[in-house]
Amino acid sequence: MFGSIPIFGNSECKVDCKGRIFIPKFSDVEENEQLIIQKGKSNYYIIINWSKVEKEITKLKTLGAEQKLEILTNSIVGFVKTDKQKRILFKPFESFAIDRKVFIHGNYDSLQVFPSQLDYENYIEELKSR
Repeated sequence: MFGSIPIFGNSECKVDCKGRIFIPKFSDVEENEQLIIQKGKSNYYIIINWSKVEKEITKLKTLGAEQKLEILTNSIVGFVKTDKQKRILFKPFESFAIDRKVFIHGNYDSLQVFPSQLDYENYIEELKSR
């Protein structure tokens, strides 16, 4: 199941003509998994298991943390389900993907999707300089 074991690895993935991307094998994704696409804090998107987001939403509702709940749900750009080939419809691809390719980085319990490997490397350099 996606995110049940640590997700580490990198992969360049093509975006097909219907806007779908393959979720890399290193993510342990299965058919019919429900995933969320969120906008990251920089020029990337995050793919995370819906059950993790759902738990966080429930926790925030219980705590009465409406502002944090709004921030969390405001960053969600898509709710997707993996198909038999373990692909998802990557909705932001038209304005995001470079030459119909994206770079995917395993980030422990989620995937980060960057427009290119260079964008990923620039992001890492930015983190190092903070």
